[in-house]
Amino acid sequence: MPTKAAFYLFDKAAEMVWRRRGSSVQQLELNIARVLDCELNDDRVRELSLQAMKSYMRYYCETFMLPRWNDEQLLGKVRSENAEEVLEALNSGGAVLTLPHLANWDWAGAWAARYFGSLVTVAERLRPEGVFQKFLKARTDRGITLMPLKGEGGTYEFLRDHLNQGRLVALLGDRDVAKSGMGVSFFGHRAPLPIGAALLALDTGRPLFTCATWYDGEQLVITFDPEVVFDRSPVQGRDRLRRAQEITQQVAANFEVHIREHVENWHQLQPIWPDLFTGEPVRSKRL
Repeated sequence: MPTKAAFYLFDKAAEMVWRRRGSSVQQLELNIARVLDCELNDDRVRELSLQAMKSYMRYYCETFMLPRWNDEQLLGKVRSENAEEVLEALNSGGAVLTLPHLANWDWAGAWAARYFGSLVTVAERLRPEGVFQKFLKARTDRGITLMPLKGEGGTYEFLRDHLNQGRLVALLGDRDVAKSGMGVSFFGHRAPLPIGAALLALDTGRPLFTCATWYDGEQLVITFDPEVVFDRSPVQGRDRLRRAQEITQQVAANFEVHIREHVENWHQLQPIWPDLFTGEPVRSKRL
């Protein structure tokens, strides 16, 4: 299909889904309202949810096109900001990168695999299986090394081994997919966020960075933050988990900045906060 036609159809699909206002769009709007710290009936919420759905469908369209993009399409339309510190860290070994569900993280991963020389990650299983396999192929064809999440263990060891081999390990960090996160303050409310990135950096001694992607017209912008600074002294047991939680709190604070600035690119259609999900009243206290 011609590129323009594909983007047009995906854009129209976003409008159709948004107008139906199913449970996913409702959850998106709940999440946006929390980011804005406003009531759900605020006019900004509905408008931003439409923009976010269009951004989400753009993500799908671009990701399915990734395998056939040439270098100009893949690299020429990406603008990176502050990537030098990550590159410098990789020159002395591996590094950990964590980011929120903003804009197109798959395109960013394909770019990173070329720019940094490696990218290792995990893949959340999607349904139907055919869609999941297309995502796997799109990622691996662009040089991304990944492990599908199967719930059978071994994920941490897979990532740690690649990190110790000097590679860049990247993980999405604004939703607790594996149901093993720890509670941190996220936009003023308690939310379980994944601690995998923090544990990897803590256990290996390798640098940890946060970043975010966002759209600027036809460009994808990748903004890298300075290295996350934390206590690297040896620690075990509960103290290890407590320190990982503290590190994750720093990560969450960085995510908040990016999501507030580009909430129209935040594709968060699932619950994040235990008290905030479709069909249930909001009861949590602000932290």
